Amino acid sequence: AAFSAAGLGNYYFLWNTGYFDREATLLPLLHLWSLGVEEQFYLVWPALLFIASRLWRGHQSPIVAAICLVALTSFSIALYLVAVDPKQAFYAPFSRGWELALGGLLVFVPPIGRRGTSEAFGLFGLCLIAASAIWLSSSQPFPGLNALAPVAGAVLLVWPCSPSIATAVLSSAPLRFTGKISYSLYLWHWPILVFFRHYAGGAMPTAGEALILIAAAWVTAYLSWRFVEEPVRRLRQPPLRTVIAGATTALIVGLGGNSIFQGGGIASRIPKEVEAMRSLEVMWDWPCPQMVEISELDGTFCAFGAPWDKAARHAMLWGDSHAEHLAPLLDAVGQRENTAFFLYHACPAAFGEGVHRDFPEQPNYRESCASSRKAVVSMLRQRTDVDLVVLSSAWTSLAYTNVVADDGRQADKVLLMRDGLRSLVEEITAPERRIGIIGQVPGPGLDLTSCAAMRERILRRCSTDIDSDRILRVWSPTVVALASLTEHDGVFFVDPLKGMCPNRQCATYINGEFIYRDASHMRRNLKPETDDLLARMMGLYQALAADDRQTRVSVMNVPRPPTTRKSN
Repeated sequence: AAFSAAGLGNYYFLWNTGYFDREATLLPLLHLWSLGVEEQFYLVWPALLFIASRLWRGHQSPIVAAICLVALTSFSIALYLVAVDPKQAFYAPFSRGWELALGGLLVFVPPIGRRGTSEAFGLFGLCLIAASAIWLSSSQPFPGLNALAPVAGAVLLVWPCSPSIATAVLSSAPLRFTGKISYSLYLWHWPILVFFRHYAGGAMPTAGEALILIAAAWVTAYLSWRFVEEPVRRLRQPPLRTVIAGATTALIVGLGGNSIFQGGGIASRIPKEVEAMRSLEVMWDWPCPQMVEISELDGTFCAFGAPWDKAARHAMLWGDSHAEHLAPLLDAVGQRENTAFFLYHACPAAFGEGVHRDFPEQPNYRESCASSRKAVVSMLRQRTDVDLVVLSSAWTSLAYTNVVADDGRQADKVLLMRDGLRSLVEEITAPERRIGIIGQVPGPGLDLTSCAAMRERILRRCSTDIDSDRILRVWSPTVVALASLTEHDGVFFVDPLKGMCPNRQCATYINGEFIYRDASHMRRNLKPETDDLLARMMGLYQALAADDRQTRVSVMNVPRPPTTRKSN
């Protein structure tokens, strides 16, 4: 609120929202970022025009050229930032200025006089805006090239001065009234939607609820326009008094917001279990107990469990983020079993030798994974003191991605992934070394944290239940493929489904805590007692017992997969 009152709302969201912040769309003042960009532009733009008019007094062409240069520079910045820093591209005024500068350029462009041309331009502009509203989505980079269509549409709509079908539509009474209250409507529509979503557990409104929310936004906007905006606009006060009143209001809002912030805000008045789920960063927070240097991997890595220098066994946890979320659980197991783990976060272990993932978004992904795997294999061949290697990844999710065999053979993706793991097992097998494969933790498939945080609310419509039947049905081939690797000596498989989905009902609450961070990851900021219970439910204590050298398999009762065959 303080940043928005100062016209800096865009910078607040630039600095305080990130890749892991799922709550950006649930912030009630998020929409004020655009007002910040506008206000910053309106402070700089008049100054630039004043300087240009002084430099080229009486000459319009240099001024137009200067405006074009500013617009092109801003557009170039937008194109660059979209590629290297999308968040800054979205919120920064430097990458947005060209959109407003093109509107300013229209002042110097002669109007279109011909009726036919005006009709064509106006309709085409309207179509560009409508197409952008339908085609553009939050997954597409913006601004940049994707912003050209809506901006060009607005320019083509405003440029013609003669009457046209497009201007007739936009001049209709309902749309003129909407234009009157548009500022208030913009201010009110987003908070109304956001507060509804908070009370609905983060769910989007149904069609009927959306109509009610739209009506509420219109009524609120009209009242705000009628009793706040219009009376203020009609005030006839000396400029100095107006400036002082505005500055005082902004100061009061800023100080009030800072006071609430310093006092902990709402966070100090909500249950601790809800506060623990306020953002993805908080739910992923888990302080690493110690850092150890692994010279063979040229790096320092997080170690947990028993103290590294005093542990009876040394172990490696290797995998992606689905290995990371197991660290608190293995920390508890390692302390009891006198085993020290270190976490190697990298590409899934299945990729790198014979099997890779086609990942167009990261052109060097294949080479990076292969290099990473070779480095680990080399390290494990040298470090015979690493008694245990635990592999964990989003196995089922990976099996439905672009898994490709290096030799081009056609096969089931699940079996290709299994073959990639099999070749790894053969490479790192060593006397007295055990290799554990931990199956993917059953996830809800969608983010239920907002629902869990609001479960005591009267208006809660959502459910935190997991579709266990779907998980067991879809995941079975992957589970069986991973379990088949226990045919190798010293390899064991732990299937979390067996412990977490008893009687075909997967748990979402353990020890009174909602255990999920998002659609597939577990939280890492759970209570130690909850971590301990989870580890026991999943069978980690039993499988990783220091005195247990036998192969252990814990899998659902499903048929074995067919063998991999080369295509003719």
